[in-house]
Order: sequence, then structure tokens, then C-alpha cells
Amino acid sequence: MFKERIKTFILLSLVFISVFLTRRLWIQMPYEIFPLFEKEEALSANYLFTDMIKPNKYLLNFNEKNHTIFYNDDNNNLWTSTRSTLADIFYSKGINTEIISAEEYLTYNKNKSIVFYFPEKFSTDILARSLDVMKPNNITEKMPNVDSIYFYLGREEPYVVFSEGNQHLKVYDPNMDVENIKSKLKSIEEKDYTFYYPIRETLNANSDAYITYRMSKGMPSVYVQNEFNTDNIEEIRSIAEIFFKQGIDYIREIVEDNGSIIYVYNQKVLKINQNGLLEYFSPLEGLVKERNLYISLNTASEFLSNHIGVPKDLYLSNIEEIESEENFGYRLTFKYRIRGIPVILGKNIAEDFIQIDVFNKYIRNYKRFIRKDMNIEPFNMLEDNRILSAFDIINMNYQLLQKEYIQNNELTGKNIDSEGLKEKILSSIEDISLAYLDPCTNKEKDQLIGVWLLKVESTIYAFDIYDGNLIFSKNNN
Repeated sequence: MFKERIKTFILLSLVFISVFLTRRLWIQMPYEIFPLFEKEEALSANYLFTDMIKPNKYLLNFNEKNHTIFYNDDNNNLWTSTRSTLADIFYSKGINTEIISAEEYLTYNKNKSIVFYFPEKFSTDILARSLDVMKPNNITEKMPNVDSIYFYLGREEPYVVFSEGNQHLKVYDPNMDVENIKSKLKSIEEKDYTFYYPIRETLNANSDAYITYRMSKGMPSVYVQNEFNTDNIEEIRSIAEIFFKQGIDYIREIVEDNGSIIYVYNQKVLKINQNGLLEYFSPLEGLVKERNLYISLNTASEFLSNHIGVPKDLYLSNIEEIESEENFGYRLTFKYRIRGIPVILGKNIAEDFIQIDVFNKYIRNYKRFIRKDMNIEPFNMLEDNRILSAFDIINMNYQLLQKEYIQNNELTGKNIDSEGLKEKILSSIEDISLAYLDPCTNKEKDQLIGVWLLKVESTIYAFDIYDGNLIFSKNNN
């Protein structure tokens, strides 16, 4: 009897160890997300809360003169290598902190370092929890929110800076180990990369954005297709079965005149539009009087895992507090990249690629419009010198930017300072980055358009990277 108990104990121990190691594997490899529509793989995989919180841009500072920007971490694993160090910092009881000024922080990019920029301001406590630190130290109290994290990687004692806007908290930890990150940065520095320069220094403007003067690499020609084949009724029905966890015979099916299909089961509604947009609604099963972001993020990650699957390189881009019939929740918006480059929608098919309304443990609304890379001519790049630099784009479109700035700020001939106007316009550029614009014109073999995105105050402009023409603009007011 005693031997049998020992065997049972050992067996249970092995099961727990296996579960633990599986979870750690996903934390170390968050980007290897399962393929879409491979149902057996999709339903057995898990999109973890830790996968949601990740940067959308990486500024690599090699020295005072050499900088570059990445939008993706697949090839270098900079963020994944840094997360264990961040977790140790949140755990540590021996940290020293100090508030530094915005002026002092501006000088830090002259040192060997990496800055991780997030698309959304995150609660520092949520960031710590995404790293499996449930009881972090007082960093979360001194810097409640964070939109970027700076890692100093020079010869002196390493440190980290947590930032939100112009607020900066410098953190020292005597046990901080950054040798692995230093090694990765050195390896990147030895390769070919595009040089980025701060607008603040090169164009004498009060902007933290970085621009290029010459592109060292091209952008691949990418063709996409709708995630769902709306002309294949069996495929669409299989999606309904996944959402409702019922055979199609138990689900009501309604085909609209425009070809869209609606499925209804127990007050839950799934609609798949002909253009590829999926919409899902489920009534709340209970009252939610107090919102909890940690619970809501975990609910969303579980829902994404168990309903069709997660696109590769998906990331959380916006968190908005919402209210519905005296219930309190969050609207989570997700974007994704194709071949390491962020994608934006060129048509008003949906507000963004994935949007979830979550009320703690309940999902109320879900919208999804995803396009898959068809991998056609994956190495077909136009000549590097045909791609315009960020400086070219600004220079070619300065008159447009000036006209818009004057209109938006209601300036007239009497109150326009011609000498200072250019500096004000350049200072209004908050960000400039590469992206693919999806024109959303065809269900399949739709070619993405390479663009430079300029964020100027409340407006986002998309300029073609080959001819510099404005092809898209959006006001976020």
C-alpha cells in the first residue's frame, strides 16, 4: 500500500512539473503561435496573458551617432531575453530608485542601450503580472503606468528607466544581469541596418521621433487573403461549431440577401459577413459592478485561444474602459504584423483587426477581421534606392503638413510666425514608422502597400514608400 502511494505521488509530481514546464515554454516562446484553421493544433494551444503585453517598437542605440529601429523581435528575441531580467527587477527587494527629469532622460539615448516602446500605456502592476510576478516591489507605486522601458547597456553599472510620457523612474539593481542582452545588441551592431537619427538634433525640432535619410533594406511584396473563405459553407459552419461548441444541426442558420450568414444559439449570435468580418455577441451571464483588468486580460486570452486561434505576431494595442447597462469592463483592441511589419486597415471595414469587449470573466462582443499572408513571391523586393526615406517623405509633403497644421490650429496671416512655423510643424510630428496598408479591395491576392506612417498631433498620415503620395489619413479625435 505504501509503495502504491509513493508511485501515485511520483506520478502526480511529474504531471505538475510537466504543466509548469509547458507554461514556462510558452513564456519563453510567445511568438510561435499556432496556425489558423488547423483545428486540432489550435484548440490544444494556449494564448497566454503574457503574450499580449509586448512592445510594438524597439529603439537600439549603439552610441551617440548610431541608432536603428525594429518593429519586430522574431530574429533577435530582444524582448523575450529581457523579460526574465525585468521579472527579477520587480521581485528584487534591493533596488534603488530615483526620479529623473525629462531633460536628463533625453541624453540617455546617446549611450549604448535599448528602448522598448509599447503601443498602449500599461499598468506597471499588470506588466509585472504578465511576467509572473504576482507581488511586485514598490516600482508599481512609484510609476503606476508605463509606456516605454529603457535598458542601459554601457560599461557602467546597468540600470533601467520606466517611463510614462515625461515621467521617468530610474531603477538600479546590484544583481541585474544584462550580459545576454549586451551580446545580442553587439551582434546586431555588426550587421547591416538602417540608420535612424533624432529629429530633435537633425531638424532642430522639439520631437522625440527618429527619421531615416537612406534605407538599407527593401520591403517584401506581400499578398494577402481573407482569413475565412466565405464561399465555403462547410468552413463557415465549422467556425459556428467552434464558437457554440455544438453540432451545426443544433444551431440556427440564417443567410442574408447580401451573402452574410448569421448563426444563433441560446441568445448568442455569430455573424460572418461576406467581406470576411466576423462578429460575435453573447449576453452577460452575471452583473459586473467592478472591472478587473487582470481577470479581463486572462479571459480574453483564453477566449482567443479557444475560438479559431491567434494570428502570429498579434499584440494588444489599446485598452479602453467601457460600460454597458451598469456593467463595467474593457474594450481590448489588437493589431498584428506581417513579416515583422505592422499592418493597418485602409478601409472602414472594422475599427481594427481584433476587438473584444470583456467584462471580467465574460465576453460580450467580439469582432475579427484578419488577412493571411499568401507567401507569394516572398523575396521579391524592389531596389533599395527606390524606397523613400522618412526625411524624403517629410520634405516632399511639407506643404501638406503646413496646410493641415495651420487649419487645425486655426492660424491666420496675422498670427503666423513664419520663422517659427516650420519648427512648430516638425515638432508636432510625434512618430514616424514603417507599415503595410491593407487596401481591403479583394478577398484574395490583395497586395499590401508599403507606407510611412506619420503621427502628427491627432492625425495619422500614410504615405507611399515609393512615390511619397498620401494614400490614407485618419483623425483620431
